[in-house]
Amino acid sequence: HHVHPCPACGIIYRADEHHPPILPVSAQLPMQLSGSWVSTHCEVRPAVLFLTRYFIFHGNNHTWEGYYYHYSDPLCQQPTFTIYASGHYTQGIPSSKVRGGTELAFKVTRARVMPMDQVTVTMLNSSKPGSCGLTRSWSAGVEQDITPTNGCLALGIKLPHTEYELFKTEHDTRDRSLLYVGERPTDGSSPDSPDKRPTSYQAPLIQCAGASEEFSNYVSLKYVGKNDGNGSEALKPLPVAFLLFIALVFL
Repeated sequence: HHVHPCPACGIIYRADEHHPPILPVSAQLPMQLSGSWVSTHCEVRPAVLFLTRYFIFHGNNHTWEGYYYHYSDPLCQQPTFTIYASGHYTQGIPSSKVRGGTELAFKVTRARVMPMDQVTVTMLNSSKPGSCGLTRSWSAGVEQDITPTNGCLALGIKLPHTEYELFKTEHDTRDRSLLYVGERPTDGSSPDSPDKRPTSYQAPLIQCAGASEEFSNYVSLKYVGKNDGNGSEALKPLPVAFLLFIALVFL
């Protein structure tokens, strides 16, 4: 505090158990979703699920794309399956329950799934016919559209689907843009009704520097596109050396 004076440090220093610190309210930033946002680390979900997220928001027409990379371990090194989802979202309004939050509704209209290990392949191929893509046609590393079957029952995905969200944007100490998305229900369900709208946030996403809104094919820290057997864009792991290079570029 004495070497680098700051208002918050002084308020905390002068506080005690009878006079807790009351910190100044930070300025609320306008909600600006446009662009690309990515997880900063491996994240955890109910039912022992681990994942990283990557979102692209197109502010000009209020459409969005999301990539959810699921893993079996807390270090996100053993991929199990990937979900791609897309749709549109509503104009945000200030939250009446959470100060600084913005309420939005996200409609999911299309989705694709790519299993990454044999356990997931076996599960999907054992699913009820017509409930998750083409019956008994799944294979590791090959993406399949699950929109025609209205989602994937085995993975709990229903299409079309609406989620009632709570968003917030902030800047960190290094002036990087952060995006907070509403926390998921602890029972593993989805906020599919206004009364289930979150009132707290997940770990923040960080805005990708220099990312273009027209960026149609996802390039993450761990995957790069290749063509699958159907000629579609698939994903494969990147070598460790290239991962380190990408990490240095981001830093």
